[in-house]
Amino acid sequence: MEISPAGANKFLVRGFANRQKLMNHWKNGRTHQKEFPEIQSIDEYERKAIELLEMEVGGDIFGHADGHGNVIRYNQAKNEFAKGNPTTGAKTYMRPTNGIQYYCEMLKGDMKHGGRR
Repeated sequence: MEISPAGANKFLVRGFANRQKLMNHWKNGRTHQKEFPEIQSIDEYERKAIELLEMEVGGDIFGHADGHGNVIRYNQAKNEFAKGNPTTGAKTYMRPTNGIQYYCEMLKGDMKHGGRR
């Protein structure tokens, strides 16, 4: 499946690859639950990750593709970062502490390793 680095992408997997990966990001280990006080449930967290990943780049939405076929999106207005693959699902959804700087660092690294804008 061809992905668009800047255009809209349709995710076939409508969330994280499996429940354990979702739980690792929401509640266990690398928890991001506290970063999203407005999100009321794990299902809403998963849905919001896919919504951001499917957006096209423009305005407050920055994005690219990495060299592994993942879509990366960053919403500057809401400080939301997401990474995922349309055929395997979301890999992360978070609010980085250093905002746009975090996205720019990811972009720079991804461009060095086969990424596309």
